[in-house]
Amino acid sequence: MIGIESSSMVCLLASVQGIGLISAWLARVSEGSSGQTVSHTLFLVCLGAVGLATTVAMAIGPGAWLTAGSTLAAMILIAICDFRGNRQTVAG
Repeated sequence: MIGIESSSMVCLLASVQGIGLISAWLARVSEGSSGQTVSHTLFLVCLGAVGLATTVAMAIGPGAWLTAGSTLAAMILIAICDFRGNRQTVAG
């Protein structure tokens, strides 16, 4: 669309996505620790940044938003899914 296919824009989008995934992992790992509030705040800021990056990527070209959108979905899944194996079942 706009034709902003510069390598610096692609690197910036990739960096935002990488930091977003790291923040999601930190938010998951820090649950119950003293740094939970900081990591959750960082995650929310990065979630907004990746959402904005997805919008910007839509202006780059027709398929450029796919990785940013996938990163956004992955961040949400990492943050909310419980990957621990000790699940308790409810008897009923």
